Amino acid sequence: MGLLHDFKLYRHSRGFGIHSPFAYSFVCNVLCERLPYYAYGYLRDVRQAVIESAPRGSHRVISLKSAKLLFRITNRFAPRQLLQVGANYGMSAASMMSVSAQSRMWLYEPHLEKCPEVAQVLEPFLDYIDCYNELPAALADYEAATRSSGSDPYVLVNSVGGEDSARLMAYLKTVFEGSGVVMLRNLQRDSGMSSLWQQCRSALASGHTYTNGKMAVIVATPKLPLQHFELRF
Repeated sequence: MGLLHDFKLYRHSRGFGIHSPFAYSFVCNVLCERLPYYAYGYLRDVRQAVIESAPRGSHRVISLKSAKLLFRITNRFAPRQLLQVGANYGMSAASMMSVSAQSRMWLYEPHLEKCPEVAQVLEPFLDYIDCYNELPAALADYEAATRSSGSDPYVLVNSVGGEDSARLMAYLKTVFEGSGVVMLRNLQRDSGMSSLWQQCRSALASGHTYTNGKMAVIVATPKLPLQHFELRF
């Protein structure tokens, strides 16, 4: 069973056995794309600076591979309004905000004052990022902005816990009722994120999900039948 599962992951990661044109393109040209992008050098340098300045024993910095992946996914959907939950040293925000100078982000991090590295990383984008230390305020402002502009939500969750999990899930259910993209990271290391992923998967009635076990990408849209893809990316 293990070898069969690994073979299935290998095939799907290269597009074999995927019949949906959208899924095939997304897997081959975004998730598993190997060609370089203009922002990769910048992301490498920023990540190295974060590693050198972060206190010893602190949380792991997002890998360069994951930073590149976030850039590619964001580049594919080209959102103008982004919501991020959990700062992760600002690297994930920098990865997504590097796509377009027209983007704006609503960033929720309850302990932002304890992470001076975040301000350093996000300095080039600070005019386009609204920071919050309370999730309800961030959700209310972001929801109002997407509603008034008619934009589909684009959400990245690095970490969430406690009462915030229920609040966030309530908002994500409204996203799944329409259209939007939701990305969940740290599924293996964070039980709260793993639980959130399972709730999101159960709440979907249409659209696609893509996961490698560490991260999940949810493309919610009534235009796509409900399909779940397990891949290597």
